[in-house]
Amino acid sequence: MTTHREGGGVPAGCVFRDPDRHRIEFATTDPDRARTYLTAAYDTMLTIQRDPATYRLRHVRLDPGPFHLDTMEHQATTEFRGRHFMPISVVRVHRGLRTDLVHDDRFGPGDLVLQADADRPCHLRQESFLGSLVGIAPQAIAEAAGNRPEEPLPPLRFTARRPAHPADARRWLYVVDYVTDSLNTAAEFITHPLMIGPMTRLLAAAVLTTFPNTYIPEACYQDRTDATPAAVTRATAFIEANADIDISVIDMARAARVSVRAVRRAFRRHLDTTPMAYLRRVRLDRAHQQLGDRVPGDGTTVADIAARWGYADLSRFTADYHRAYGRPLGRALDR
Repeated sequence: MTTHREGGGVPAGCVFRDPDRHRIEFATTDPDRARTYLTAAYDTMLTIQRDPATYRLRHVRLDPGPFHLDTMEHQATTEFRGRHFMPISVVRVHRGLRTDLVHDDRFGPGDLVLQADADRPCHLRQESFLGSLVGIAPQAIAEAAGNRPEEPLPPLRFTARRPAHPADARRWLYVVDYVTDSLNTAAEFITHPLMIGPMTRLLAAAVLTTFPNTYIPEACYQDRTDATPAAVTRATAFIEANADIDISVIDMARAARVSVRAVRRAFRRHLDTTPMAYLRRVRLDRAHQQLGDRVPGDGTTVADIAARWGYADLSRFTADYHRAYGRPLGRALDR
């Protein structure tokens, strides 16, 4: 890594990479370096209007793969132009002003804005901006809107760029805070599929429930008739065989040969639970077994085993363990 400094002060342009955490930090007082970096980061052309004496950019990206979390502080007026800004992104303004010059819409501190017009021109202006951004792959959004595994994904179009209700915005912020905290808490497991897969689906579902769109699930008679014990048997067999890899309710429905709604209805009707809750219990049982099989001194920690089975938060694993087995985790480890 090369670090450029001006007179021993703030770096003119430097990138810090932590490969284990998939974290990239960039800071510069050089507008040309900022333009090069932001053009690459967001795949768009931009211009920067600035006072060279006070110019500063700081950008942090946490990127596990299917989604990324960005924070940007930019002491300048910046215009982004291009065919797209991000595939699908949600921006939260903390300070300054963000103006969409295509839609003639302004966003100030506290506002959330969805950017999902990948096939349309993009022209944005940001002034003395401090904000955060969540970028997520369009396929993840489409899969979250899917129903019958054998049917094509439904057409999806967002009809508004702001949350419909303040409660929707609060729910989005809660989800983003949870994902961010989980990644920072268990940074060494940031690429583990059993963590990143569920987080990706959680963010995708949150986008669909936060911003108005054309996806409206429609129940059908077949969903009720397909919710049979046989469907549960096929789905649970699939879960038992694949609990160690990243699977979703769509995968379970495909294995059960029914729709997503039918498999959810079947689990509720016959097992009084949900498919994902059943999967979590299977994984907890596997973790419980591994804890019992540990060899003292082999270097395996409780956190390692918890993360292996999808728990980024050790306190949550401890609470779930106590609830499931009726005794504290510490007592079980002493046996």
